[in-house]
Amino acid sequence: LQRVDLSRMGFLSSFRNFDAYSKPLEDFRIRTASGGLVTVLATIAIVGLAISEAISYLNVEVVEQLFVDSTASDERVPINFHIVFHRLPCALVTIDVMDVSSDNQVDIEHDILKVRLDSNGRNITEVPLKIDVNQNKTTVSTGDVTTPKCGSCYGALPDGNCCNTCEEVKEAYQLKGWQVNLEQVEQCKNDEWMKLLREHKNEGCRIYGSVNVSKVAGNFHIAPGDPFRTLRAHVHDLHSLDPSSFDCAHTIDHLSFGTHWPDKDYPLDGSTHDEHKGGIMYQYYVKVVPTAYRSIDEQSTHSHQFSVTTHRKMVGGGVSGLPGLFVQYEFSPLMVLYEERRTSPSTFLVNLCAIIGGIFTVASLIDSFIYSGHRVITEKMNLNKLG
Repeated sequence: LQRVDLSRMGFLSSFRNFDAYSKPLEDFRIRTASGGLVTVLATIAIVGLAISEAISYLNVEVVEQLFVDSTASDERVPINFHIVFHRLPCALVTIDVMDVSSDNQVDIEHDILKVRLDSNGRNITEVPLKIDVNQNKTTVSTGDVTTPKCGSCYGALPDGNCCNTCEEVKEAYQLKGWQVNLEQVEQCKNDEWMKLLREHKNEGCRIYGSVNVSKVAGNFHIAPGDPFRTLRAHVHDLHSLDPSSFDCAHTIDHLSFGTHWPDKDYPLDGSTHDEHKGGIMYQYYVKVVPTAYRSIDEQSTHSHQFSVTTHRKMVGGGVSGLPGLFVQYEFSPLMVLYEERRTSPSTFLVNLCAIIGGIFTVASLIDSFIYSGHRVITEKMNLNKLG
């Protein structure tokens, strides 16, 4: 047994040759106040940075990546909106969705509602009414029309010609290329659209809901008039009313593309445009970027971000256009991915060791510099005393 113990001790003692951390004798150690202060400060720094690294390790980091969008092109994207028109009656409003070729998109799923508002923005009707999208139609006046014995053409035709109906006055003005002001035409005082303007004067309209559109460039617009197509062109029949009769001032409470993110800020939310005059075409040019968010548990959420440029122009008086709200959207071919990541345990340990070793090394250098400087100053003071 004694021989076994001696051999074991000899084996263990052989490891002393590999000791890279030789220990100085206690008699040769010198402790200083400056060294103690540096040690305390270094310990505080190590503990603080170690806690910070631990918090960073426990928290989730969100990494942003950019790559080409590979989702299916026939995917439908919901446009969610809540818009309040301050002085545009619901009875005059229509909604249309078109693609980049100005053709109406077909098979559109939508759920859009409207609520009439009074001049103070309060609800007139508590039950919302549903609005259909892309309802091309032309309304014909059905009201009682005043028919004078020989109605005036208001200068659109030579003297001696009679315009006994509202439609005849409109046709005469159309031949001249003039704009009819129905409010001043006796034959049109019972026109259906004139009745609508009188009955719903000073009313507003709240429109909200969502519409699913194809993932191609296009636009959706909310505008007055009866929409219809002619020669592959999409137009709105304002029934000879001046565009300035329609005040499309509005507030966008919300506008988004795709799935709603609770913490996401949207650039148009809360924006108001009110010039207190009619005949303005409000255009929003939107660049839509597909976006995905992948959580730490591999759950993915797909939505869209967008940037917007706003433009306004007065229509009428020779300027083409239509009063209303127009959203011109275009989808980016790139996708943004936000991915939650957590630091690996090995990286955390490496960083922790780097913090401890780095601060210990720097503290040793500082202590050595202070001690050496103190010795030099002390020696010079002693020499001066002896001299």
